[in-house]
Amino acid sequence: MSGLLKNNLYAAAANAKAFLGFMVLFGIFTAAVISQSLQIGYVLIGIIGFSASAAAVAKNEFTSKWGKYKLSLPVKRADIIKSLFLNQVIWLLAGSLLAGIELGLSWLLHGSLFDQPIDILSMFALGISMSFFMGAIFFPLLYAGGQERGEVFLMIALLCAFGIDFAIISMTNELLEPGIPCIVLGAAVLVGCSLLAFGLSYPLTIKIFSRKEY
Repeated sequence: MSGLLKNNLYAAAANAKAFLGFMVLFGIFTAAVISQSLQIGYVLIGIIGFSASAAAVAKNEFTSKWGKYKLSLPVKRADIIKSLFLNQVIWLLAGSLLAGIELGLSWLLHGSLFDQPIDILSMFALGISMSFFMGAIFFPLLYAGGQERGEVFLMIALLCAFGIDFAIISMTNELLEPGIPCIVLGAAVLVGCSLLAFGLSYPLTIKIFSRKEY
């Protein structure tokens, strides 16, 4: 299991290094200027971008044939899926950390660019929620529909994640009065729903993968 996870981390790191270079340059620019919109964009791009790089590992295994080779190793199919889900969580945390570092640097240079500091919570909650929803949709879709369609499924998963979060935000804004309680509860609902979906997707993906013939 640890070997599978290490392999996934190394595989994702190949894409993440190029993305990190872009994010460092983008982060320097974003921290140097005074722009709330850029801050929001940086946090979302960082969290979702690293999560997408991790999800792409499963897609890339089809091209390299590594996915078929793993089945000949003395590992359970459930462990293969578990390593992919854990890899997703680790890179999501890495993206969140990078976004937090840039946001902290911007705060030191310019102070808070938001009307209320609590708005930062919503920003991170949205990025984390979209990442979890993306993974929850992408992995079962990939193994059910075929890894050769991985690029399309990843795009579908991202669009679905955006749509689901947009619907959740719209409903919470409709039902709750504006204010700090609404922001906190809305962030909790976003993260909670996405975590639930991610958790339910795990056994579903195992079930689909266990029945897959190669």
